[in-house]
Amino acid sequence: MEAISSFKDLTAHLVDAKQRKRIAVANAVDSHTLEAVLMAVDEGIVEAYLIGDVAEIEAFDLYEKPEILEYVHVIDCPEVQEATLEAVRMVKQGEADILMKGLVNTDVILRAILDKEKGLLPPGNVLTYNAALEIPNYHKLLFFSDPAVIPYPNIDQRKAMIKYAINTCYKFGIKQPKIALIHATEKANPKIMFMQDYLDILQSWRSGEFGDVILDGPLDIFLALDTERGSIKHVPTPVLGDSDVLIFPDFSSANAFYKGLALFAGAEMGGILQGTEKPCVLTSRSDSTTSKFCSIAIACILA
Repeated sequence: MEAISSFKDLTAHLVDAKQRKRIAVANAVDSHTLEAVLMAVDEGIVEAYLIGDVAEIEAFDLYEKPEILEYVHVIDCPEVQEATLEAVRMVKQGEADILMKGLVNTDVILRAILDKEKGLLPPGNVLTYNAALEIPNYHKLLFFSDPAVIPYPNIDQRKAMIKYAINTCYKFGIKQPKIALIHATEKANPKIMFMQDYLDILQSWRSGEFGDVILDGPLDIFLALDTERGSIKHVPTPVLGDSDVLIFPDFSSANAFYKGLALFAGAEMGGILQGTEKPCVLTSRSDSTTSKFCSIAIACILA
């Protein structure tokens, strides 16, 4: 399998696989979510279970393409929490492969996901967020963690992020992922916040904990993503300008990174929760239809 280097390539790969994944959408009553889901149905990559108020769901142009209707199922749950619990139940019971957040407050769906008896997080797993960016002037998809869930990761959480990202890279056909531990400086000073974690992670990598990957850090963005600018700094690194994965110090830096690229560089992002039994698509209400479709596609290749 050739490495998937764009969201267009990812969609083509999923279409060629001819295997629809079942997606349960909690309170599927907002237009961007519905548009993204129906786009995925039309592409042939999902079969959709739209859970929510039937009248609200059917108020959208649900029947504009009658040829896809056999893959669209509407389940009447007018109350938001009820719809959320039903979507989680379907995934938990194996009736769906992917959970997706519709018009639901994040805290509501996270409570359902984290429920010890009926939720989707196995004991001992780390719940985090892994995303992919397609940046117009970067030569491949760029994965990064965590812009949304863990404010200040400890070392065990960082290691989990790295392992989830590595597994994602393998699913995308990347045989030896290059991982950059991002900081404001490439100087490994243990007195700087988060730096000791990076040094300990490097030691774990040298001991073989992460398998056949290339890992380096601390590195700044230029070293990780730009061969020309990075070379000027004369810092020897095996990931120079060719990183597959960025691990950020905290979620505020990761969040600002991707939002800046989306706003000023036209980057598209897709992302999912990881650590759960099945992929969970938790997008923001402000995310575009395209971004939500990309998130669904990532969930499909991981499901």
